Amino acid sequence: MRFIQENGARRHDPNAGFMAWLSSPTEIIRSGYEGIFSALGIEAPLRRFKCTSNLYIVAMETVRLNRLLQTALEAAAEGSAVLLRHLSHQNNRLVIRAKRDGSPVSAVDLESHEAIQGILAPHSIPIISEEGTLPPFIERANWPLFWLVDPLDGTQSYIDHRKGFAINIALCDKTGPILGIVADPLSDRIFAGTKIKSPFTVSLSNLNESQPIVPLAATRPYRLVTSWNETLSKEELLPPSLNADAFRMEAVSGALKFCLLATGEADVHARSASYMEWDCAAGDGILRSMGIAVRNRTTGQPLRYNSMSLRVGDLYASRLQDLSI
Repeated sequence: MRFIQENGARRHDPNAGFMAWLSSPTEIIRSGYEGIFSALGIEAPLRRFKCTSNLYIVAMETVRLNRLLQTALEAAAEGSAVLLRHLSHQNNRLVIRAKRDGSPVSAVDLESHEAIQGILAPHSIPIISEEGTLPPFIERANWPLFWLVDPLDGTQSYIDHRKGFAINIALCDKTGPILGIVADPLSDRIFAGTKIKSPFTVSLSNLNESQPIVPLAATRPYRLVTSWNETLSKEELLPPSLNADAFRMEAVSGALKFCLLATGEADVHARSASYMEWDCAAGDGILRSMGIAVRNRTTGQPLRYNSMSLRVGDLYASRLQDLSI
């Protein structure tokens, strides 16, 4: 069993055996298409590659994404520990200030940011964080890969000791999120999914045992989740072809709305106001891993990331096929 040294601690390298196997082209050819993905412990994608070199590249990218997933899980757990530690000191008043957009920020946001950045940074992938320094657009416009992080999504909920705050971590390429993680510290759960791994949950206290997400069956009345500050009615938020009477509308804080969609505890998520990319990229990544598109509610186009303003327009996502736009 091979171990790797990380931040002064030893942990098992889950890819050790696979990497030794992968170094032999003969073994790759002998194992074939399904064999290489079986060694990774995941289902083979539908596309079949005829060229061994292409297969090797896909396998290497898969190994890297799995490693980045593990890193992101560790970062989310570390950030969650920061949030819970400060939350337990309820008698200590948080130092809170207002940012330019009027939203609150506290010392806890910044400490969580530092903890998460410290774990992600060694991979040398640029990080866009709500509490970090944003590089000029001309510098980041052509990044092939980058992290989008919200170290404390739902700061007001956290300040009020109310359910609904989370940590959002997404890995994006030019197509959008290819990895999404939403950590819910109060429930001791992390929701995650990648472009090669269907959505699953893990416990913050045990990152090694994952449980696949099996969505609940959809039943009436359907559940439409939106933000606490939503100003539109369900009739206005839903496509005009739908019977709004078949839905009940409920406000849910932060990115956990995406997680409710993934588990089947909600059926549609819609909002009319714009917000920031780090607020939705992680949830978008989780839903993409199960084939659910998150779209601009007005244009019907998939959300785009790493824009000049980093703002996202209104959005719409549905787990029900007949509700897609």
